[in-house]
Amino acid sequence: MNKLYILFAFLGCILALVLHVPLAWFSNGVIQKYSFEKIDASGTLWEGHLWNLQDLGNVHIKLDIKNYLEKKLPISFKTISSSMIISGDASQTQFKNINFIGQMSKLPSRDGRLQDLKGQVVINFDEFFWEEQVCISSKGDFSTNFLMKNALKWNWAGPLLSGQITCDNGEIVSRLIGEEDNQTITADIRLSLNGNYSLKVRVETLDPYADLVLPLFGFEKVDSDYRLSEQGTWL
Repeated sequence: MNKLYILFAFLGCILALVLHVPLAWFSNGVIQKYSFEKIDASGTLWEGHLWNLQDLGNVHIKLDIKNYLEKKLPISFKTISSSMIISGDASQTQFKNINFIGQMSKLPSRDGRLQDLKGQVVINFDEFFWEEQVCISSKGDFSTNFLMKNALKWNWAGPLLSGQITCDNGEIVSRLIGEEDNQTITADIRLSLNGNYSLKVRVETLDPYADLVLPLFGFEKVDSDYRLSEQGTWL
């Protein structure tokens, strides 16, 4: 009986230790993997916070072992910063129920053309699955109103752009379309998980003010349309 009691006591200590493992013990691994300068962590491995992450701000994380055993996504998270809010469920190779709202002017970007622009980017993923930097399957939608929100600055306004997000040949693909007031805009975006992107945009408009704005963003006039085609890195 004494041996059984000792065994239960030992298992109880192990369980208590596991349930109260500080999240801070694992923050150094996050620093090394994602090149963050410093991470302040509180709470446990099962539910805790990471504070003041670059761009992401504060992150709440919850690990559900029951979901893991049932082969569901074990991690739920929410990030809050001045530039973006992200929430959803995750595993090492899958996202579900992702909601992203980002402020265009504050999003981390290498593209100086996006600085000081008003508007939001909204992305919702029902599911997104990848393996080894390859997009396997995706079901989501993407929209942005920045062409509408900068009308006073440009003396020209474009429509709301929206479209679906899918996978094609291992890349994330989205075609955004907007139509309003005799204007039609089509944007084809391809993102690879290794950091490359390609973008093709076509603007059909009769608004003369577009001729003063679009060339500043690299558009060329082709007949009565404006077109932009470029490649680069987004990570």
